[in-house]
Amino acid sequence: MLNMVQVGARLKDLRKKSRLTQEQVAAYLKVDQSLVSKIEDGERTASSVVLTKLAVLFCCPVSDLVSEKDYKPVLHVAFRADELTDEDLKNMVFINKIVMNQMQMDKMLERINHD
Repeated sequence: MLNMVQVGARLKDLRKKSRLTQEQVAAYLKVDQSLVSKIEDGERTASSVVLTKLAVLFCCPVSDLVSEKDYKPVLHVAFRADELTDEDLKNMVFINKIVMNQMQMDKMLERINHD
């Protein structure tokens, strides 16, 4: 069973490190900001769809979001602007998908080379 307080704390940490607001994350998820707040506080469970979207947003596997083990954010994108627009978030998610696909292909290649 997932420890939602821990999952929420991890999501909050990743959100803050990414310099995103709850409002921005909520807009990306197409949910109300109060849901993001409740998930971060461990008061609500995040659905698998929400966890998958958040994993892409933060460029990490879902397992990093829900695991009790330590994690390292995979990718940090630095923006020069103080405020990110919805279009910036869409672009960031698009880039993160490419990065995550490349990481998966690298893992597969590594397995092939070790066999």
